[in-house]
Amino acid sequence: MTDRTAPAPQPESKSVLRGAMRELRRSLSDRADRSEELWRHVTALPEVAVAETLLVFDTVPGEPETRSLLVWCAATGRLAAAPEADVDPGWPDVVIVPGLAFTKGGDRLGQGGGWYDRFLSEVRADCSSIGVCFAEQVVDVLPVEPHDVTMDVVVTDRGVLR
Repeated sequence: MTDRTAPAPQPESKSVLRGAMRELRRSLSDRADRSEELWRHVTALPEVAVAETLLVFDTVPGEPETRSLLVWCAATGRLAAAPEADVDPGWPDVVIVPGLAFTKGGDRLGQGGGWYDRFLSEVRADCSSIGVCFAEQVVDVLPVEPHDVTMDVVVTDRGVLR
């Protein structure tokens, strides 16, 4: 668990890191194949296997492509919604969370808008948060603030990090 009593990181440190991680994501040429691998790991998770409802992000350039996960949801009778659908925090069993970087412990660097931190602070206690990224986006430490929500699990194209 990260010490949230430490001084808040300077905004420029997060900004610099965001820029570097966006560049790293853009440099990956095989995102489609790696996305397939990532979703194989996600759908094998016990919390996903029992989930009936999943909040799944709409892919933006550089992020894992969610199409195959959405196809899997439909094929297995699971309901999936995107954050843009104004979903009630009590609805999802699982929230799939993109990020620019994650730590193995579940700390996350997002785009900077705070939407996922606000949403995840209101979900049911039994709702699982799953951070997803490509393996190169996992770092040892991230600047965190008291409002940052830690993921329950992080999954990359190379496997599950708990």
